[in-house]
Amino acid sequence: MKKNALLLSMIVVLSACGGSGSQGKAPEVVSPPVVIVMPGQPDDGLAPLSATTPDPKEHLAGGEVTTQVINQDAFSQSAPAIRSNFELDGVFKSGDHLFRGVHVGQGPLFNNPTCQGCHIKDGRGEVPSSPDEAMTSMFLRISDGQGNPDLIYGDQIQTFGMKEGQSQGLLPKHGGAIDEGIAYGEAYAWVEYQTIAGQFDDGQTYQLRKPIYKVKDLAYGDFNPDVRLSPRVTPSIFGSGLLHAIPEASITSYADPDDIDGDGISGRAVFVTEPISGQQKLARFGYKALTTSVLEQISGAYRGDMGITNIVAPQESCTSEQTACIAQAQLEQDKEQDGLDLSVLGLAQVEFYNRLLAVPVRRGFDSANQTWQADVVAGRALFFAAQCASCHIPRHKTGEAEASLLGDAGLLEVAPSHTPIAALSNQVIYPYTDLLLHDMGGSCATIERETAQGEACTQGAQCYWVQRCEGLADDRPEGSASGTEWRTPPLWGLGLVNTVNARATYLHDGRARNISEAILWHGGEAEKAKAQFKAMSANERQQLLTFLTSL
Repeated sequence: MKKNALLLSMIVVLSACGGSGSQGKAPEVVSPPVVIVMPGQPDDGLAPLSATTPDPKEHLAGGEVTTQVINQDAFSQSAPAIRSNFELDGVFKSGDHLFRGVHVGQGPLFNNPTCQGCHIKDGRGEVPSSPDEAMTSMFLRISDGQGNPDLIYGDQIQTFGMKEGQSQGLLPKHGGAIDEGIAYGEAYAWVEYQTIAGQFDDGQTYQLRKPIYKVKDLAYGDFNPDVRLSPRVTPSIFGSGLLHAIPEASITSYADPDDIDGDGISGRAVFVTEPISGQQKLARFGYKALTTSVLEQISGAYRGDMGITNIVAPQESCTSEQTACIAQAQLEQDKEQDGLDLSVLGLAQVEFYNRLLAVPVRRGFDSANQTWQADVVAGRALFFAAQCASCHIPRHKTGEAEASLLGDAGLLEVAPSHTPIAALSNQVIYPYTDLLLHDMGGSCATIERETAQGEACTQGAQCYWVQRCEGLADDRPEGSASGTEWRTPPLWGLGLVNTVNARATYLHDGRARNISEAILWHGGEAEKAKAQFKAMSANERQQLLTFLTSL
């Protein structure tokens, strides 16, 4: 964890030579102190964390928003405080129903017909098991080399399209939208893996999967010549309301973009314009720290992933170049409110549901004796010693959880009042993230066009687009993030990922099959931490993994 806040001041005094009887001389100028604030402990009233002794209530990862459920439904529980409130519990269940259901007005382009279909059991999505299985809970972001949306395909490739009278999504067909005027899915993407062999310092070997992404059957024409692609597996969503409630000042206290403390960790805070209020706010959600709130995140997902327009994202996902998509969108009849596919009430209820999902309790803690398993404590100390806690900040304290910008969601309407959410306020939580951008290293080769046999080509249905990268880089700028920067993901619930979804894997693109592989893919600012992991003994590595699976 970063060092406690220190103030290093340097005062430079520039003296003038005149006295009280001088005329026409400039007054003495004293420069203000140059104050350098070291990144460290935020002003939250909490004592510094110990690297060797867990906090007394560290097992309650979400504070009072912690659930004791640790089975396959562990990520789908409501905050305990709202269960006895008939209306709040009802709003949560209404949001849950909408989150799981198919909406009217879906499409014309989409990746999955439901929110739950991407966030499986409110947890992580899946990498398709073979090239013949379409992506349904992962997708590719797309842009040019400067991060601008593709003129034809926008900022996201949607695998499925719609046709009047068609009950199932239409997979892409090369040139089909242009030739037939049908809103086919945009393009078909899949991943192949190259095996990378390595070994720990003690000689134990391991294998990693290096992904190679391929895209074919572009239905609306070629990508831009400078195309960039970035794979994304949908993340877990529980605990997002607590992350939303951490004060901005607490998060930015850990920012160190110039690495003034010299530890090699340079977390960077990003501020963007929030679309409803128009205010500058800290971006804390999304793999590249692009959105400011749960509301902004889910409204964008409704539009981009499902083709569901809403008050925050009111435009259909068709670009101006996709005439077949525009024509299909004009045929949509079943709008919920003011020409939008999703009503304000529905959006507010889904926002409430997302924000009030509880965090699973830690494992490895004996509540009767108030003791931790020895390997969990030992692994936690190793986590700190390896500097993992410099980015994965273990503890935060929420402030007053601000109300929805839409108003207070009820069972039948959205009230004009804006009541802070008491259940999420002033909670000591343990998410293990700083929510900042970090450079994770790596690089990408220019996207090539190849046949199935790997031969160079320039056009035609047999000509695929192929992306190969080293490390975790995607070479795609997004918002303020570069092609090597990623927001630190929270680690709470890490040990239950496969309990909730046995097919789930790790990292932003799901390349890591287990937690050890995820660590071994770290680079850039995390290179030293990875090196320390590789240098550990087999027993120490197991202790660290025991700790991580307790989260």
